[in-house]
Amino acid sequence: MISMANGSQSRTSRHDSKKGTAKKAPKPPKAKGKRSIGSILLKVFMGLFFLGCIGILSGMGLFWWYAKDAPALDETRLDSTVSSRFYASNGELITEFGSETREKITASEIPQLLEDAIVSVEDRRFYQHIGVDPIRIVGSALSNATTGGMQGGSTLTQQLIKLSFFSTSAEDQTLRRKAQEAWMAVRLEQMKSKQEILTYYINKVYMSNGVYGMQTAAMNLYGKPLAELDLAQTALIAGLPNAPSAFD
Repeated sequence: MISMANGSQSRTSRHDSKKGTAKKAPKPPKAKGKRSIGSILLKVFMGLFFLGCIGILSGMGLFWWYAKDAPALDETRLDSTVSSRFYASNGELITEFGSETREKITASEIPQLLEDAIVSVEDRRFYQHIGVDPIRIVGSALSNATTGGMQGGSTLTQQLIKLSFFSTSAEDQTLRRKAQEAWMAVRLEQMKSKQEILTYYINKVYMSNGVYGMQTAAMNLYGKPLAELDLAQTALIAGLPNAPSAFD
């Protein structure tokens, strides 16, 4: 009886031992490395996004801070010539140069050939933008960064604003001035048609030798109005404002 009991106990012990040794299959190791890299990249992306938002908001705030002091749009100044004024120490005007009589034209008198030439030379997206051209600004910035040049990003509307309300000296081309110029250009586009803006520009722009306005330049250079110029003559007239002294 004792032997049988011992045998039974022995079989029970072996059975319990097998049950105890039957362990669950091990779980596959977690990809800690991949999860860690993904978490880092997400944090970096969120950080850059946050910094970008701060930069955009700061830029907008600075732009509005500068733009709020922009001069009021005055049609008289849009139509007047660009002249050099000399003042006494007490602020009294002594004399003025560059306000010679101009030959002006109306919007309906602008030759299509001249209009196409000006837009091609000065502002190819003139009829698409709202006064400023972000595509041109970015393109000019990239070009200046890669070539070391000084290509401008101003639209034809901005050029008109600069000629009418601000100094054209290089030392005056500050960030504040650029912001005000851009803001005024957008406002002008809301007030005037593209054809009116183009007409102001044609009648105002400096053409060298004390001559202002393209109609005046055509009469001085060729003895005939803009409507009678051929392709080569029109091209010269349209290109002169880029460098009046060099192209004269």
